[in-house]
This record gives sequence, structure tokens and C-alpha cells, in this order.
Amino acid sequence: MIDKILNSKKTSYSSNVNEDNLKKKIKNIFEQRTLNVAGKFISLNEFAAYDTWTIIGWSLPNFKRKSGYLKGKIIKSGKETLIKLNSKLNSILSIFAILSVFIGIITTIAAELNKENNQFLSIGLIFITLGTVSYPIGIFLRNRLRNNFEKYLDLQKV
Repeated sequence: MIDKILNSKKTSYSSNVNEDNLKKKIKNIFEQRTLNVAGKFISLNEFAAYDTWTIIGWSLPNFKRKSGYLKGKIIKSGKETLIKLNSKLNSILSIFAILSVFIGIITTIAAELNKENNQFLSIGLIFITLGTVSYPIGIFLRNRLRNNFEKYLDLQKV
């Protein structure tokens, strides 16, 4: 349930490329600055990648600013190499969407109870619209990162 709310998705892929060549391909992706994906290897068989789009302009220590994140693990399985990916959106975007809808509903209900101020009705509807639009945008950003990674590595879903 939390994964659904925070817009996280786990996927497994197979590759005909052996483990060492796959690691080299991933390192090449991380070294190229023209692609929309950057990252690094965390351990021998695990890597972390992120979308190069920045959604939060200001810099805060220990605060994630990129639009999407991806963690992967390379597993050798017979003749194939498996990659398990966990792609997720920046949690700030998901929380923002949920809070916007919640604030919008409360504002709309309060405006309906108090018929004198109709301006709060439009403010509530704006918050609801903002929340309902930002959540699908988040899904797009998460899928964009995962699809770019699939395309660059030529992966097939298992």
C-alpha cells in the first residue's frame, strides 16, 4: 500500500548479456552526460540511478531533489543475467499530491458550509485539481526513468 501511495514500482528484467558486460554497459550509461540517467555502483552488484531532472530548486542537506530514483541489483541466473529494479518517484511529489487533494477537500467542504465566502470554493477546487494532476505527472516521471534505463540496456521484462 505504501509503495502504491509513494509511487514505487518493482520490476525484474532478463538480459542475454553476461554479468561483466552488463556492468560495463551500466557504467557507460552513468559516465555519459548527454543521457537523462546518472548514478553509481553502490556495491559489486548493486547500483543506484536517478533522473537528471531536478524538481526542487533549492539545496538542502540530505534532501533528495531529483524527480525519480532507481535501485538495481544484478543477479546471475544460468545463461541469463537478471536485474531487479525498484523505481520510485521523489516522495515529495507523491506527498504533495495527496496533501493538495486533502487540503482542497477540506477547503471545499468549509466553503460549502460557509456560503458567504465563495472564493474558498475556487481555492479548494484549485488544490484538488493540482493534486490530481501532479500524481499522474509523478507516474510519468517514474516511468520515464525506468523506460530510459530499459532502452539504454536493451532489457526484457521477466
